[in-house]
Amino acid sequence: MAKSGDKSGGSGKKSLKRKAAIAELQRAAVAEHEATESGVQPPKTAAFPPGFSISEIKNKQRRHLMFTRWKQQQRKEKLAAKKRLKKEREALGDKAPPKPIPKTIDNQRVYDETIVDPNDEEVMLEVISE
Repeated sequence: MAKSGDKSGGSGKKSLKRKAAIAELQRAAVAEHEATESGVQPPKTAAFPPGFSISEIKNKQRRHLMFTRWKQQQRKEKLAAKKRLKKEREALGDKAPPKPIPKTIDNQRVYDETIVDPNDEEVMLEVISE
């Protein structure tokens, strides 16, 4: 008989959960591999659900790990979108829509009527008369 302090057999709940998680990952990897071989893209599942908040994770190491994974996923999605737009622009050639103008402080500034244009006729007359 095994003593209660021995860790043999792995019949505990944690080991069963761990084995189930490993089996699920292996099944997902095999399914993804088969799908890429056949040329069909598998539907992407979101690694992070829409309502998921990293700040709710209390374990600091786990929270840091999840945040880095989230940032990597965001970076990959952004890069993929850029590549897709670039390919689209190349495919359309001259018919491609113009690139969007970046929003800057000067672009977003609301015209102020109190500012006097130095090339205005009235201002020029005042400068000459002085």
